[in-house]
Amino acid sequence: MGRKPSLESPLALCSAPMGAAVPGQSVYDRWRSYFCDPKQLPQVLVGSLLARYWSHQPSEAGVGLPHSPSLAPSDNLQTPMNLVMPLRYPHAAYRAQFGKLLFNAADEVLSGLNNVGTVHFARFDIIQGNLCMFSVYDGDFQGYIRDFIGTIGGVFDGLMTFVKEPPRAPCGEYVDEFIEWVHGHDMLQMPEWPTDISDDLPALQRSTLVLFDRNANMQMGMYHGYPGYSVAQIRNGLGIGW
Repeated sequence: MGRKPSLESPLALCSAPMGAAVPGQSVYDRWRSYFCDPKQLPQVLVGSLLARYWSHQPSEAGVGLPHSPSLAPSDNLQTPMNLVMPLRYPHAAYRAQFGKLLFNAADEVLSGLNNVGTVHFARFDIIQGNLCMFSVYDGDFQGYIRDFIGTIGGVFDGLMTFVKEPPRAPCGEYVDEFIEWVHGHDMLQMPEWPTDISDDLPALQRSTLVLFDRNANMQMGMYHGYPGYSVAQIRNGLGIGW
């Protein structure tokens, strides 16, 4: 009989029962995520190699989904922004310091977001060592960030001290650099229509694979319970006002 594979071998990792305590958890998770089904192993390996190859081809250099306002006004409503910013130090004491700063600035943040007048929802999260700001806004991306800087730029300067490789401060003096920095940390949003990725249908699957290779974090979709309505329309309709 052959030697029984150890728990550290790929075969054991694939065959281990779900939820089993396996040494080297990060390695275990990685192997189970990709190779639990041996039938999928060739497809995963080939797909990964092709994605890396295509990512470096000149024809794929422009693959991406840039922020650009639509000619249809209703398309510029309820746009998500998903900032994912790695923390400088992810340990508990450092995160607690960030929490204290945010709690102390809560009134200023809420007042500033009200003054922007185009924000449906906004929240700060800490997820696996990343500071995340998720928001839904009306209007174009650059206008939103400029309004954001004008109302709570000082608070954001403080928050940026907790982030790896932050933008130059104060952000109010380096507006264009800050907008570019935010754009670079905004999670890629997959479009509602596949042809928004590429209108070259034969190359659509390849271009989509390249996007997945280049972006570890992606928004796959978003549901709108009241599509086509702005913050101002909703507040006025509910009689909330400003």
